[in-house]
Amino acid sequence: MNRRLAATVVVLLSPTALMACGGDEPAVFGASGAWSRPTPSGATNGVLYLTITSDTDDALVAVDVPEQVAAAVELHETMIEHGGAGGHHGGGGGEVVSMGQVTSFEIAAGGSLTFSPGGNHVMLIDLAEPLQTDERYVATLRFESGRTLDVDVVVADNPPG
Repeated sequence: MNRRLAATVVVLLSPTALMACGGDEPAVFGASGAWSRPTPSGATNGVLYLTITSDTDDALVAVDVPEQVAAAVELHETMIEHGGAGGHHGGGGGEVVSMGQVTSFEIAAGGSLTFSPGGNHVMLIDLAEPLQTDERYVATLRFESGRTLDVDVVVADNPPG
């Protein structure tokens, strides 16, 4: 009787059963959580945040939005530099945060790339109109491989979900 029970347990723990529990699920090419912050009247720039997943090694090289949203789009990397000791009053140097345009962001197969407040982001340059809460637009993500992905973006004070 115990041998039959042991055989049943071995069958239940087969690779197929483990995959159903999330063990070796294949990576998916897609994007989630796309959002932009509302902008005040007169603002010329906005931001787009989202998370991208890829099933193959690839790189995000461009993002397009309709001209009714912004005239141009740039990929921006946020860098944090830690200051050294010996500040003006003998304290630590603190941190200096800067951002700069980059030509691409690499994504490893099975990995993800996240753009978030205070981190890397997609900059919307020369907004046509201020971004208003609950507005929506479509952004087209362009990858080094030639693939594209259309993403629905919502304008909100906080990330969706």
